[in-house]
Amino acid sequence: MKKNFIITYYKNRKLYSHDASRYVNLSECKELIDAGYNVKFIAHKTGEDVTEHCLKEMLCKFSIPKNILITIVKGVTNESTKESITD
Repeated sequence: MKKNFIITYYKNRKLYSHDASRYVNLSECKELIDAGYNVKFIAHKTGEDVTEHCLKEMLCKFSIPKNILITIVKGVTNESTKESITD
């Protein structure tokens, strides 16, 4: 099973990876997704899941293969469903 990466999303669009203990850019996040890792983006101030917003940013900036995009969307959907069931 691939590792999950949590990326903190700041209002000024900076992205911080707690796993790498450094700021990362959208290209690096895309590389993680391309490699099959689960990446979740969390807003710094609110703790809100902003993965969908960040994925939309990636779609505008990069060409993401359809099969990877489908995998990402399924992962985000599954996580949302799990959270609403346990809340």
